[in-house]
Amino acid sequence: MAAAMLAVPAANAAIRFSEATDGLYSDATHGGRGWVVDFIPRKDGGGILYLYGAAYDETGKQAWITSNFEVKEFEFKKTDAPMAMPTGGRFGDTWPGAVTPVVNGKLDVELLSCGELKITVKPDAATGLPTSTQTLVASSDYVNSLGGATVNQQCVQKRKFTGCPTGTTLVADRTCQITGTIASNLTLTNETTWVLKGLVKVGTDNSNKVKLTIEPGTLITGSGQAADYLYVEPGSQIFAQGTPYAPIIFTSPADGVGTTAPKPGDWGGIVISGNAPNNKCLTAPFDCRSEFDPTLRYGGNSPRESSGVIQYVQSRYAGYIFQTGREVNSFTFQSVGDGTVVDHIQAYRGKDDGIEFFGGNVNVKYAVITEGGDDGLDWDEGYSGNIQYVLLQHGQGLGEDNGIEASNQNANQDASPRAIPTVSNLTMIGNGNGGYGVYFKEGTGGHIKNSLFTGFKNGCLYITNAPTFASAGTPTALTGNLTMDHNLVQCATNFNQAADAPWTAQAFYNAQSGNKVGEPLLDGYLPKAGSPLLDGGASASSAWFTPVAYIGAFRDSNDDWTRGWVFNLPR
Repeated sequence: MAAAMLAVPAANAAIRFSEATDGLYSDATHGGRGWVVDFIPRKDGGGILYLYGAAYDETGKQAWITSNFEVKEFEFKKTDAPMAMPTGGRFGDTWPGAVTPVVNGKLDVELLSCGELKITVKPDAATGLPTSTQTLVASSDYVNSLGGATVNQQCVQKRKFTGCPTGTTLVADRTCQITGTIASNLTLTNETTWVLKGLVKVGTDNSNKVKLTIEPGTLITGSGQAADYLYVEPGSQIFAQGTPYAPIIFTSPADGVGTTAPKPGDWGGIVISGNAPNNKCLTAPFDCRSEFDPTLRYGGNSPRESSGVIQYVQSRYAGYIFQTGREVNSFTFQSVGDGTVVDHIQAYRGKDDGIEFFGGNVNVKYAVITEGGDDGLDWDEGYSGNIQYVLLQHGQGLGEDNGIEASNQNANQDASPRAIPTVSNLTMIGNGNGGYGVYFKEGTGGHIKNSLFTGFKNGCLYITNAPTFASAGTPTALTGNLTMDHNLVQCATNFNQAADAPWTAQAFYNAQSGNKVGEPLLDGYLPKAGSPLLDGGASASSAWFTPVAYIGAFRDSNDDWTRGWVFNLPR
């Protein structure tokens, strides 16, 4: 049957069909009855669900049924999907005659949890078969035949939805809404869709320290107000620990369900605020204020502080802009300390920056920034953390700004401590769009090494503002505050600088060891055989960094660490 057989209406939840829900499902009350479930995924979410089973007349005689239809990414049930019964031929090794499927009824299917689903068969009256409902559980025999329990371990939604916890509101099937302040420890479980309405704060600034835990595979959306965002207060913590096969997803309420297309800026984003230092609020009470909401404070003198763990987390269609210069990014870190663990995060089609740092020294490893509306990485206010392994891809219709926008501080460009992060192993691809690969400004320092910048419309490297040049020194006498080494650039214009620059960006780049200009030889974003990226790297001095001998985010064509957990990545 053609995959064009579609069904409505739709429903969304964290529990969803995937290859981890494939298998043979047995009728929980009737022995010898069951269905085969096979899901064929698409890289942009959703896929085709194939079902094979049987209906039974009053005597127990079976009639074979098959169905296939499109399932959006976050749909857990379908109503009135077309079903067909084969006529002619017979099952066997030789298939002596043609088997013709004839659409002669409808069925409803609902995934209740990992390994449990419900199918209601509604045959046309002409078939003589009654409507029947089967509750089905995954067959242990089938699971074992495919390698044991590992088949269904990748489906993490083990529980059925039973209701919303105290302080949240049921707003749709299996969907709980959160608003205001989370005042006590809370776990967002993965059998529920969680909706953020407006500003949702975790704890109260250092006075009520709250822990928010998010299970692998959990789905969190905005409410549709656009200014919906999660804000972790200083002193509170978030433990959002997804897995490679079950990432945690924050996204638009229109994503993966229904007919309305999600778009950048459909909701706000994820903001983590801490008590680590910045160069804007140097003394108690460390009263720095968020640019998007001046009622929200951050900053302190605790560089080792932990704001929790963020691993395998996607932020899709975020980036609400309150007004120019006041926006929430896909991921925002404000004075977050290096006791916080951040790795394997994706910013997908955010309206503003992918990841922005306001001071602090939090470290980030393995990040993907896809088709962002503004900068990929943006640092300010004395940020001094480490970053390794970042893939940025600008799109053709979105992504008009820089790969990196690096600032010390806008109001006081020589503020101390100066922003001097260390960044290694970036693959930044402008795709003919965007501003600059690297935009050094406003007195920033920093170290960029082992990185590729290519395809940016305005150029690969731009340097501006007198304090930035002074921070760097001169090409023949570098201070060590601002450096680039062991990189490769390839743009239509590789280098540019402000009109009043004391020296050129090209002289700065050429004066440092290991820097190259040339064709990177990419297959998508991975280096081909013979690529100059395959060698010529140099390990960073900090033990936090993984030692490398190559340039870019990927060692070679077999080293694609994005596979499995990243959404809709052009390859």
